[in-house]
Amino acid sequence: MIRAGDFFGGGSGTWIDQAIAKDLARGKLVYPGPLDRMHAWAYLPDLARAFVAVAHTGGHRGCLRLHFEGHSVNGQDFIAALQEAATSLGLRPERGFRLGTMPWGLIRMIGWVNPMMREVARMSYLWRVPHALDGRALQRLVGPLPTTPLVSALRDTLLGLDLGSPETDAQVRYR
Repeated sequence: MIRAGDFFGGGSGTWIDQAIAKDLARGKLVYPGPLDRMHAWAYLPDLARAFVAVAHTGGHRGCLRLHFEGHSVNGQDFIAALQEAATSLGLRPERGFRLGTMPWGLIRMIGWVNPMMREVARMSYLWRVPHALDGRALQRLVGPLPTTPLVSALRDTLLGLDLGSPETDAQVRYR
């Protein structure tokens, strides 16, 4: 079993397109937790390489519990990397990005009638409690794994998403 942080990259359905950069075309980013807390992230192409590397080690008796280290950064550094990635794609608003927060109270209320939102709210502690994954056991098993730099991984993630286009959004003018 390989444990990993929150997934991103490789398409839609992650925190990036569902919340954090959902309104990127309007110049708004939302971070789900306090900006000073460490959070674990897993760029899916890097995680896939880890799975392949483990598969190539052969069969194992019993269950291995491995952690994929990925990117562990605080919210401030993550947002800065995301802004750098967006800027490299020409998606920076003239006045800069506005930063919002997750409406956790509203999500909890919606959770009373929506099971998915209830489960999202139950996992909200992962945004408040600093955490990182220790990948040393995985590295001992498969050797060093290449890690895509965070800005490059976020740039590739944004390229793979349909987050709106500055040409179609009259509310924001881009340079």
